[in-house]
Amino acid sequence: MKFTWFYIFLLGFAFTISAQKTHVIDWRSGSRDLSATLEVKVGDTVQWVFGEYLPQNIVNTSFGAPSDFGITQRLAKGSVYEYVFNKKGIYTFESSAKKSLKGSIKVSDSKSVVSQTADGYKIYPNPVKDRLFFESPSLSNSLDITFYDVLGKKVKQDKVSSALASSGLDVSTLKRGVYLIQIDNGSRSFTQKLIKD
Repeated sequence: MKFTWFYIFLLGFAFTISAQKTHVIDWRSGSRDLSATLEVKVGDTVQWVFGEYLPQNIVNTSFGAPSDFGITQRLAKGSVYEYVFNKKGIYTFESSAKKSLKGSIKVSDSKSVVSQTADGYKIYPNPVKDRLFFESPSLSNSLDITFYDVLGKKVKQDKVSSALASSGLDVSTLKRGVYLIQIDNGSRSFTQKLIKD
């Protein structure tokens, strides 16, 4: 039993670690990121890699951005500056040594992810806490929704009609973890990963 709980904990920890990403802005000569625009999630890290130009810095040119974003002292060639974005918003920056080194980063809430399938079905939010919502191009038929845990065990099954799709499906009874959701509209079926907070 302890062995099983250890592996479940380890799997959950691995999913937590992989949720945050590191993005790199390459400011070495010959790179294409001289004027960078990124879209990241809260908790993501951005690294600026300084190259052969004069010693560089990152000047925060955003209105209302946290005061710890950016670095006024100049860093030597080959240095790396890194910042973890913990607040959503739009951050703008530039180098005071070379004005063409500039950009913006849009930081959005990691909990506002909308998953969309190839068939046009949308499932949100992901991760989910209490209610899961569905949108489809034509929800005239009901959808059969089946939840599987990471071991492949069926843990919940529901039918979603157009009325229920607008009010959301109650998933508050699901335990925290990673699930696979199978959605079947009668003629087609697809599977989507879901994280339950």
